[in-house]
Amino acid sequence: MKKKLAFFILNCLLLVLSLPRRLRGRHTDFDLLTPRKILIIRLDYIGDVVMASPAFSYLRSRFPNSSISLLTNSISRELYKNDENLDKIWVYNWPWRLLRKDNGFSKAKIKELFHLIRALRKENIDLVVDSRGDSRFVFLFGTLVGARIKIGNSRSGNNGFVDFASTYDVDKHEVERSFDVLGCFGGGQVKPQPYIPLSVEALENAKKLLEPSSGAPVALVAPYSSKDVKSWPADYFKDVIQYLVNNKYHVYVVGAKDDSESAAALISSFSSSVYSLAGKTSILELAALTSISQLVVGVDTGVLHIASCFQTPIVAIFGPTRSCEYRPYSNLSTVVDNGTCQCDQLTHAKCDVPLYGYAKCMSELTPETVIEAIKKI
Repeated sequence: MKKKLAFFILNCLLLVLSLPRRLRGRHTDFDLLTPRKILIIRLDYIGDVVMASPAFSYLRSRFPNSSISLLTNSISRELYKNDENLDKIWVYNWPWRLLRKDNGFSKAKIKELFHLIRALRKENIDLVVDSRGDSRFVFLFGTLVGARIKIGNSRSGNNGFVDFASTYDVDKHEVERSFDVLGCFGGGQVKPQPYIPLSVEALENAKKLLEPSSGAPVALVAPYSSKDVKSWPADYFKDVIQYLVNNKYHVYVVGAKDDSESAAALISSFSSSVYSLAGKTSILELAALTSISQLVVGVDTGVLHIASCFQTPIVAIFGPTRSCEYRPYSNLSTVVDNGTCQCDQLTHAKCDVPLYGYAKCMSELTPETVIEAIKKI
């Protein structure tokens, strides 16, 4: 409720600020637009940034002589630091409360934000692209930065104060929704495809990490998400791992440094062919691992969206999130979802009917169902 009220107040403020332009009847001819500097904003999770990546390549092809920058989090910067479509990457780690309960705007974060806005103002940005449809970002990094043109979508009701707002369709995939923002440039005629530019070094390092496999098929298992509500029982993952081992796979559990203890516990009952790489790879090395593996299995997490950039089979375990919006965007992806979620899947913040310490819909999704999906690949 507080969040909705905050967005309402911000939207009212933005409407007031945009009144002079609206009264002048200003109209943007996007066919003739030639922005000198473009800023793309995507400050949320890794998977969201990956799903927004088709915009990077499209804008480069549409405006080959423009300077294109990305404003994102520090981890996603590592994923796209080698992207030739981007001239510069700005970093700000927005304090999303769903990542940590104590997350918030400390004095240090506010000071950092102030310095970022001041630095961006000096860039004289012509076009701001906010594919998330977040009024806060439009205000902070569009209006306060002094951007001449702002485009986004209607997610938070910001139609009235951007120059173009695509429709935020809750039944559309996030890759397509993000790309719809570029519809003012004719982007709707192009099929978006997420991508990650891998370096030779990352690929070589990934191959070294898989040396224990000695040519055996490799399966990556991604049990961990930034949101606990998406978790699947560890014992279920053990059953899936056992099936993979029985079928000659070498299994590597992946995750962040904070997941290393959980990953060690998960693999402790296996004597061979199962390893933990949690906290032992860079994000770019993890991307390289997904590109050379024969299978990726996991919950709704950034790893699966990373894997969707490559020709790697994926089995995605869904429940609290809507697969029509957030499934891995790949024709090699299989979604396992029993469709029994009773909570608000549009926010997917918490489970109102937990079962055995997990979301009920995840507890009721059996390992046998996931194994059947693997068999069909």
